Formats: sequence, C-alpha cells, structure tokens
Amino acid sequence: MWLPWGINVKHIYLAFFSIVSIALCAFTMIIHSQYKTVEDLNDDTVYQYETIGQTRNIYIGTLEMENGVRGYILSGDDRFLKPYREAGARLRAQVVTLRNVTYREKAFFAQTNVWLDSIDDIQKTYERQIAAVRTHGRGAVSVQDLGRQKAAMDGLRERLDDSVAMRLSSLKAHVKQVESQRANFIYILIIGAIIGIGIVLIGTITIIKLETENQAFEDESRKAEMRFRTVMNGINDGLYELNFVSETFYASREFKAMLGYGEDEIADTIDAVMSLVHPDDLPKVLEVRRQYIMRQSPVYANVFRMKHKDGTWRWVLSRGVGTWDKFGQIRTLIGTHTDITEQKEREEEYKQLHADMEAFTYITSHDMRSPLVNLKGFSHELAMAVEEVRELIEPQKRKMGADTWARLEALLKADIPESLGFIGKAVDRMDTLTTAILDLSRIGKYVYREDRVSSRDIFDKCLGAQSYELTGKGVEVVVGHLPELITDPVALEQIFSNLLDNAVKYLQPGRPGRIEVSCVETSREYVFSIGDNGRGIEADDRQKVFHIFRRARNTGDVRGLGLGMAFVKATLRKLSGAIWFDSTVDVGTTFYFSLPKKLPAAANAELPQETRALAS
Repeated sequence: MWLPWGINVKHIYLAFFSIVSIALCAFTMIIHSQYKTVEDLNDDTVYQYETIGQTRNIYIGTLEMENGVRGYILSGDDRFLKPYREAGARLRAQVVTLRNVTYREKAFFAQTNVWLDSIDDIQKTYERQIAAVRTHGRGAVSVQDLGRQKAAMDGLRERLDDSVAMRLSSLKAHVKQVESQRANFIYILIIGAIIGIGIVLIGTITIIKLETENQAFEDESRKAEMRFRTVMNGINDGLYELNFVSETFYASREFKAMLGYGEDEIADTIDAVMSLVHPDDLPKVLEVRRQYIMRQSPVYANVFRMKHKDGTWRWVLSRGVGTWDKFGQIRTLIGTHTDITEQKEREEEYKQLHADMEAFTYITSHDMRSPLVNLKGFSHELAMAVEEVRELIEPQKRKMGADTWARLEALLKADIPESLGFIGKAVDRMDTLTTAILDLSRIGKYVYREDRVSSRDIFDKCLGAQSYELTGKGVEVVVGHLPELITDPVALEQIFSNLLDNAVKYLQPGRPGRIEVSCVETSREYVFSIGDNGRGIEADDRQKVFHIFRRARNTGDVRGLGLGMAFVKATLRKLSGAIWFDSTVDVGTTFYFSLPKKLPAAANAELPQETRALAS
C-alpha cells in the first residue's frame, strides 16, 4: 500500500516503531536504574543483618566462655569447661566468617583483627587460670586476676556493642531509602503500561521480519534436501529425514526396500511410517525421541520393531542428528535405519546357550556330589573293614610264618590305609572343586542391586577382614582417593576382597610387603588399581591368570584353587566392567579394573533400556 505522496506504509511503520523502540530503551534503562538501586539497598540491608547476627554470635560466645571458666573456678567441676571449650572453638571460626562477609570494609576488617587478638589474649588468660586451679585448687585465682579478666571481657564486649549500634543506625537509614524507592515504582508502572502498547506494535514488525527469514530458510532447506536425497540414494542403509515443520517424512529407496516395500508403497507422512512400528515399542520410541528433541539426551539412538510387508517383524536400529533453529525449536531429524534382526536373533541364541551352560554346570556339579559321598562313605567302611580283618587274623600270626605275616601287616597297616588316605584327599578336593564350580555358576543368577556406595568404605571393610594377616606379615597398605559410585555393593566387596587377598598371598617372602590402592576417574568410567611388590607373574603364565583352576608356576606354596580371578572377571563382566594387569617378576603386579559411570537408580529408571545401554 502506498500513500498519495509516494510514502510507503511500511516506512511509516518503521519510523513509528523506531520512535517506540527508543522510548522503550529509555524506559528500560530507568527501570533498570530503579531496580538496581532497590537491589543494592536490599543487598546492603541483608549484609547489615548478617553482620549484626555474626557479631551477636561472637558476643554470646564470649559470655559462654566467661561463664564456663567462672563456674569451673568456683566449683572445680570439669563440666563447666565443656561450654567454654565449645564456645572457644566456635569464636575463631565465627570471627573468620565475619571477616569473609565484611572483607569490603577495610576499617572493619582491621577491627576484627583486634577482636581476634583480644580473644586470643583472653583465652590464654583463661587457660592459665584453668591450669592454676587444676594445680593449686580453686583458691589459686586471685580477685585481681578475675578483675583483669572481667575488664578485658568488658572491653571486648563494648567494642562488639559499638559495632552493632553503628550498623543498626545505618540499617534504619537504608530502610527509609527503600521505602522512598518503592514509591517511585508506582509512576514507573504507569509509564510501563503505556509503553506496553508500543511493544505489541514492535511485535508486528518482528513477525514480518521472521516471515522473511523463514522464507529464506525454506529456500535453503529445499536446496539442502535436493543434495541430501542425492547422497541418500547411494547408501545401502535406510536413510530418512523427519521434518517437524512440514510434518513430512522422507525415506530413501533402501529404507522402504528394507521393509519389503517399493518407493510408492509408503506415504511420505509421519503417521504412515509410525503405523509400521510395533504397538508394544511405540511408547518407548516416542519417549526416546522426545528426550532427544528436548535435549535431555545427547544422542538419538532408538531400537524397535517395524512390520515387514510379508507380515514379520524386523528389529531396527534408528540413529539420527537433529537441527534446531535459533529459538531452540527442532526443525529436522536426519538419520539412518539399520536392520539388526540377525543380531537380535544371535543375542537370543547366546542368552539361551548361556542359560543352558549354567544349567549344565549346576546339574553336573550337583550330580557329582552323590558318587563323591558314596566314595567317602565306602572308603571309610573299607578302612574299618581292614582294621577288623587285621584283628581277625592276628591269632593266626604264628601259623602264617614271619614272612607272610610281615607282608600282610605291611598291606593292612601301610599300603591299604595310605591308598584310602589318597582316595579321601582326592574326594575332599573334588568336593571343594564342585562347590567352587557351583559358586561360579551362580554369578549369572545373582540379581545385582545398584546403589550409591563409597568404594573407600567397602575397601576398608575388606582391609579389616585381612588385618590379622596384614599385621602378621608387616604389610604396608597405602590407600589413595577412592570415589563414590553407582554399583552393586556386594559385588564390589567381592572384587576388592579377592584382589586384596591375592596381593597379600603372593607377596615376596623375606621382603617388606607394600600394597597401593587408588582410582582414576575418566569421563565414562572409574579405573581402580591394586598394586603390590610381590612375586610377579611370568610371561608364560599371563594367559592363565583369569582361567578357572589355572595357577602360575611360582605359586605352588600358596593356598588356593585358582578360582578367585575367574570369579572377579565374571563379576566385572556382569557389571559391564573389565580387568587387566601389569606385572614384572620379582618386582610386583598391579591389577586394574574398570566400572562404568551410571546415573542414580531413580533417574536411570526413567530412561529406555537402549538409551541406558548406550550411556553405559
């Protein structure tokens, strides 16, 4: 629209809005000035109140000190010293706190130094009086000493009272200024209501400007879409672009072919694609996407099922990257769809195989116990039978002859009992091994309970269990910083216990033992280390360390079955952790194990399973 004199209406709007903008800026500066003044007065009022409160606390502390010492001098009862000690311990901290609050006041800062010196002098006087009473009785403190003490305390309290009085006077003046400034806000609000109309008009021109920018953005988006589609059609994975502005969904030819559809068989709408998602997975899909759109999750990774044209369900891994405008609103989500059906099937097969192996291990170990019990029982009966046979043939000793009797006696007293002893030891060891196998198989059935725990407290508990052996061997244990983390406390205790037990058992005889424990924190995990100056592990034995029933060659004199490290490795695998080591023979070994950083259980429970797995 144009006016008769050739003036564009847009120019009039622009000129008018320019005037309004200048007025709004001026008004904003006035409001800011008034607000700043009131804010400064309020801050100063709070500051004065805090200073008065701290000063009164110091004043009360001096009274408690004085009353405590006087009560002790008069009665000689140590109970009066408790408030004196507590007040004395607080006073210095209270003065230091006051100094921190009032550091801007140089004169008052110097005054607090005088207070500190006075408190120190008074405390020294009190300590001398207490010592005198303890040594010479209640009459050791003279009236003159009490008088000097009272004068010193009165002087300190007088300075404190003067400081409080000065600040109360200043506080009253500030209160009057605040009341005056509040009255000015009435006029400012009236002016603000008038200028508000101008803000509405400014919004109009802003909309015009945004529409212009949006048109330019749409043009650029169309060009980018042309380039994007050209690239997508040459990639095998299914690629997509979800446009939240136009509510359209572009899917590449490979995307549709992955589900058995042709290019024209799926509409380019969000609803058409979402209708192919499994109903049980749809709420999770929407929640994961919502978290990414709201930027609650740093990456977009979604796992769900989509319906194939032949009626089967295919597992899909959807990953993408979003684009946002300058106002923080998402515009597009561009990414890929990968068919992971085969991977999911292999995972299920692995889970079933793992369950079968656990059942086989349990049944095998459990069923082996029955023949072991029989072996032990029958070997005991056989030993009793041998003894009975020996007693029965004892009367026939002379008839048999010396050589025959000597041979029988060797068999019945030495050879057969020795063989039965070997059988008994073998049975006991076999029983121990089957028990160990059962314990190891139960790791897969244990339900881990994640909680926030202090790794230092758990390690100290393990250290206490080993204290007798540590003290007996004179082992020095150096513990660095051990953090709090989210994990299963029982599992962490078992890991620490096994590693500490190994470090103690394999120390070098004849050399003072030293064990060092520490932790390094990274952006994704905690890496713990437990190092010793023990025997070390030879290169040929390194592969045996985490194998069940396998032990290094230089550990024959050390008790154990070779199950501890296998147990630790299995436990860490369940906790999504890892374990490794560095070792030098005759120098020592350091075991390292890592545990992932995790969110607290309450927060983690709100995230979908795939998102939690990706984060860990």
